[in-house]
Amino acid sequence: MRGLSRMALCRGCGQEIGFIKTVKGKTMPVDPTPRTFVPEGGPNTYVMENGEICRGRELDYSDMHGTRIGYISHFATCPKADRFRTK
Repeated sequence: MRGLSRMALCRGCGQEIGFIKTVKGKTMPVDPTPRTFVPEGGPNTYVMENGEICRGRELDYSDMHGTRIGYISHFATCPKADRFRTK
């Protein structure tokens, strides 16, 4: 299992973030608190501890079937994310 490799402060917003290495070998910034989500192509990008990336939506507790635990990409929550996106 890979998990969070290190912690740092975001250079854009100053929030604490962690990093996970994806299965393709890239390092992705994530919010450090794991989230429970439903992987059904929702609006957010989540990264599991094994590096797998999924699109999904935050868990609605009325819908527990098929849920996963992952970290939400910091690009989804950072107000300054556009400064860091690759073109």
